[in-house]
Amino acid sequence: MVKQRGFTLIELLMVVAILGVLAATAVPLYRTLQQRTYGREAVIMAKQIMEAQIMYFLEHNSKFWPEDGRSIDIFHTTEPTDPQIDEVKNALKILIPVGHYLNYQFRTLNATEEATITISSHGNFALFDSDSNPYQFQVQVNKTGNITYIIPD
Repeated sequence: MVKQRGFTLIELLMVVAILGVLAATAVPLYRTLQQRTYGREAVIMAKQIMEAQIMYFLEHNSKFWPEDGRSIDIFHTTEPTDPQIDEVKNALKILIPVGHYLNYQFRTLNATEEATITISSHGNFALFDSDSNPYQFQVQVNKTGNITYIIPD
């Protein structure tokens, strides 16, 4: 009997089926881990920004926020040389990362004299497992310096 070289079609289909099952179980796990990673990055960045705000307040006796109700928007597609990034970097001495899936917004609410930092995900990528708003969270600071983290449950 002559020995045939190579694989039979059945063997090849079995390998493809096994790889398909492994991929089908790995992709949801990968998405969950990615979600947790970006969510943690958002929380860590919010804490760093607030610590930088405290340092800024100790040096200047005021908080760093945009004047006149304008906002500083730093999107994930913002160029690293954008003047708004430089404004935050020079004032707070921190670097806002760009190129990730996170968008940052610094805004002053004139009526209530509160300032907010909103960190949101790009597109529909959930940062948290939550029913309220899994795509963003806010940090609010009022005129007396009280800090409130509004993170979805």
